[in-house]
Amino acid sequence: MIELNDLSYSHAYWTFLLPVIGVCADIVTGWIQASVNGTWDSTKMRKGLYRKSGELLLVVLAWAIGLAVALPVNIAAFVSGYIVIMELLSVIENLDQAGIPIPKKLVKMLKKAKDTWEGDDEDES
Repeated sequence: MIELNDLSYSHAYWTFLLPVIGVCADIVTGWIQASVNGTWDSTKMRKGLYRKSGELLLVVLAWAIGLAVALPVNIAAFVSGYIVIMELLSVIENLDQAGIPIPKKLVKMLKKAKDTWEGDDEDES
């Protein structure tokens, strides 16, 4: 598994751009899933948009902290990477709920990555 110290993007702009792309993909696939299943809920969508706005603000805050404090790790890259994995899992869940078949191995791999980053990896105990 990738170590926190090794996490980096090919260019600094990906720290911001990749989470934005992930958030947009999650919103679009959420709309698709809601349309397919007839489950439009404006309250749920509004809360989701607030959460996604908070995620993007977290990346900006992590970036600012990284500039202000000399840390041995790139906090912004870590926060950004975590958000990208969360959004990717959400996109996959939305597509699955919309009836698009998703390879189970891919879902398992992404969930394991998320659990490892969250510190919930009980398989290695």
